[in-house]
Amino acid sequence: MSKTSEIKEILEGSYDLHVYAGPDTQERRMDALETVKYAYESQMGGFVLKSHEYSTAPIANLLDNIYPGINVIGSLSLNYAVGGINPKAVETSAKLGAKVIWMPTLSSHHRIQKFSDSIGLKIVDNNNQLTKETIEVLEIIAEYDILLASGNLSPIEVRKLFQEAKKRGVNKMIASNAHRIMSLDEQKSLTELGVVIEYSFQECMPNTNTLSIKELSKNLNQLDTQNCVITSNFGQWMNPTPAEGIRMAISFLLEEGMKAHKISQLVKENPKNLLGI
Repeated sequence: MSKTSEIKEILEGSYDLHVYAGPDTQERRMDALETVKYAYESQMGGFVLKSHEYSTAPIANLLDNIYPGINVIGSLSLNYAVGGINPKAVETSAKLGAKVIWMPTLSSHHRIQKFSDSIGLKIVDNNNQLTKETIEVLEIIAEYDILLASGNLSPIEVRKLFQEAKKRGVNKMIASNAHRIMSLDEQKSLTELGVVIEYSFQECMPNTNTLSIKELSKNLNQLDTQNCVITSNFGQWMNPTPAEGIRMAISFLLEEGMKAHKISQLVKENPKNLLGI
């Protein structure tokens, strides 16, 4: 089989758990309709549509009706725009069909402190215990069997979150953009809780350049591909389409020597398990 055919075979039916599109408050390369068109033409299985500002569940539902051959999944990020750690917003989004809830991303205290002295959102109180609202959110996520993503929390918050989530019956958990936030040992310790580790291909792009393909492949193998997923994290105006991002990730990992069945785990089996598909 040629490399091109091998890549196409792996890409077909794949899922990208981290995709941005317009309308959004940040400039995006394409709107949601164009994004799903490219994914559909690439014969992907589907993707999670994400915004930092609003629930994408209604848009995802409309796109599913327009392109019935692909599964577009709605999500919600718990930033200031939706009231922060807001149980009501989570429950409403779940009722609208959202399958992924991100803890604070752009509004997280851990992220904001990297750029300014402003105060951001935390999921812990002054005693370093999870807040009442966070507990309520975890209970809703467990009730609706939704995927819990850690967003841009600090390593300590991430661990507390997933430990409590497991106690509360949350079955689907993913450590978002783990490479940016925590060490490889910290990532390994999370997998022991049943947490899946996300690596986004955006980290390998020239405008980000925090991770080489060689490092990416090495980390995935050390963590074991059964514990990880690859996402594009694309949608930015300067990057390729998200569908092309997944194709590129597959291509470069094959070139680096990773076996096709392991890459398939990263972009097919593991994402589908997390989404309950």
